[in-house]
Amino acid sequence: MRKIIISAILILLSAVSVYSQSRTSYFVRNSTQNHNFNAAFVPDQGYIGVPILSNFDLQTSSNLGALSILYPLEGGQTGLFLNSQVSSEEFLSKLRKNNYLDATFSYDIINAGWFTGKDSFWTISIGERVDMQSSLPREFFSLLKNGMYDNPSAYSIENMGVGATLYSQISLGYSRGLDELVEGLRVGGKFKLLLSMADVQMNIDRMDISMSSDSWSAATTGSASVLGGGIDLMYDENNNLSGVGYDPSSMGIGGAGIAFDLGAEYILSEGTPVDGMRFSLSVTDLGFVSYGKKHSRLLSSEGNIVFDGFEDIGVDGSGVNTDSMMEDLMSMAAFKEEPVTKNQVRSLTATLYAGVDYPFLDDKMNVGLLYSARFGRFRTESELTLAWNYAPVRSFDIALSYSLLKTHSTFGWLITYVPKRGVGIFVGSDYTPLNYTALRVHGVKLPVPAREFVLDVNFGLTISLGGSNRRY
Repeated sequence: MRKIIISAILILLSAVSVYSQSRTSYFVRNSTQNHNFNAAFVPDQGYIGVPILSNFDLQTSSNLGALSILYPLEGGQTGLFLNSQVSSEEFLSKLRKNNYLDATFSYDIINAGWFTGKDSFWTISIGERVDMQSSLPREFFSLLKNGMYDNPSAYSIENMGVGATLYSQISLGYSRGLDELVEGLRVGGKFKLLLSMADVQMNIDRMDISMSSDSWSAATTGSASVLGGGIDLMYDENNNLSGVGYDPSSMGIGGAGIAFDLGAEYILSEGTPVDGMRFSLSVTDLGFVSYGKKHSRLLSSEGNIVFDGFEDIGVDGSGVNTDSMMEDLMSMAAFKEEPVTKNQVRSLTATLYAGVDYPFLDDKMNVGLLYSARFGRFRTESELTLAWNYAPVRSFDIALSYSLLKTHSTFGWLITYVPKRGVGIFVGSDYTPLNYTALRVHGVKLPVPAREFVLDVNFGLTISLGGSNRRY
């Protein structure tokens, strides 16, 4: 089982993100996708997304890097941190107190935007989304690496959690200029109908583990929830949760909800010392999903559990048993199912954006500063992005960005071609690491980010429908 989990970690650490909602595009005024950040934003023309290629998103991020997980071994080989050649002190010194691995996948079946009237812009999209988040304390990795290294051994794991949600989303957006009220003001909003298939979450507030050659004991305080269908829970003879499986026969719509995107932009009018400067503010995914009682299962753990003889708990001298690690942790947590007395409500991961940018060279170049805060299940992540954009001709934009304030500092780039009529394309990356290390896979050396793993590639195709061409 531990091999499976480590393989999953490596997949997350080696995945490349294809993400149409590039932060680098936020200040690109001809972008057909930046309304995903601010519902008030509009491009220079309407568009229809090319199916499959217009809005496919597979994104991973972590404050763990390849050099935290992979180590050079004897004979020129590369091995995991679990290898006996890797010292515990070296491995744990590279970890933070709180670590995370997140992944997001989304796909739009329909994605389009068009103008109506004098200056009204509409958007519509239908798609699927999977959002996975985790919080992994250093002590958890110490348990994996060392196990019962000493006799006795003790561990205290705090604030550990994993969560995932799967839902369909139907959104309709509208943006309109309000020059008749305040010159330069534009507002927008999106309404999203959410149909959720499943939401799974586990939180361990605290787990105190004591190991000896005679017995193990664990005192745990935590909770878990399984909402929707498709998840099969397995229990041992004591009615404690012992495993989780996939049950396709129970898949379906388990919950429904709504969400909103709200945004505004204000552009200083001509005649001011900084005419054309734009201020923008927005919030996205402000909403919830509600699950009925018959689609909800709740579990909790609060008490002590003792194992002797190691019939259910596997341990060896260098770490937790390789075949039963997840089952071991579930047994130690001793989750028991509780009665459900009311509907369960889960909030989405909302994000706040605040930006300011200033154009010059006849509006063909602009610089901007963007602040974003993502309110996740286990933490709030803040980021500051400085961007530079250049549009030498109406249909072509080049953008560069530099992001900081998270656990990393990276640069991004974007090239956008959006003609008045015909097929447009954009390609780039929000996070391009500057430090790489070589990973040997089947004799072939592959470059992977050496520090925090945040890597993505932005790509999309659209068909332009013409429009207002406000800039020119």
